[in-house]
Amino acid sequence: MLLSSIISNPGIVIALLLSAGTILAAQGTEAPKFTTFRKRSGMAMDLARALLIVLSLVVAAALVLVLLPQPTVDKIAQYLESRQQTARPEKIAFLYLGDEIVNSQFHIRGVVRNITASPIEQLDAVVRFYTQDRSLLETTIVRMDKETIGPTEIAQFELVYPNDRLEFAGYSIEFKLRQGELVPYKDLRKLAVR
Repeated sequence: MLLSSIISNPGIVIALLLSAGTILAAQGTEAPKFTTFRKRSGMAMDLARALLIVLSLVVAAALVLVLLPQPTVDKIAQYLESRQQTARPEKIAFLYLGDEIVNSQFHIRGVVRNITASPIEQLDAVVRFYTQDRSLLETTIVRMDKETIGPTEIAQFELVYPNDRLEFAGYSIEFKLRQGELVPYKDLRKLAVR
């Protein structure tokens, strides 16, 4: 009878629950604390992890370069070179480029001018030959007719390509110093490069 009167009166139930919570709080019951123990790694271990991450990125980049087709790699290289060349001022003007077949040999002739106030020494022309699918077939380095090109002076280069190797579909020209540095140029030719 007492139980049924307590249950039928919700106010008594709430009062009993509140008094029970007050008693438990007064007894000092606390919620359990959870802590995790983590071993602190040393500086050498952190450095080894960072080195491993960098090494894995280099290996992944090398794998991507190996799997890419040659024309795509050439385009990426040309893009990077063109970005680098825009930061450097032009040193020569590319005045003329012509080609013809004479006596069953392919002749390429070009003319450049020094447009700087200082002489340019040991300038070479780099001729790259390409196949029909635009992949690199061969690279040839051609010397200028002058070792030192003074300010406003003109220099020429000529390449004779044998008939037995005429399986290329096109070519391109760049200029570099013999120490390996590419020389940016201003293109003043009237004929387009094939």
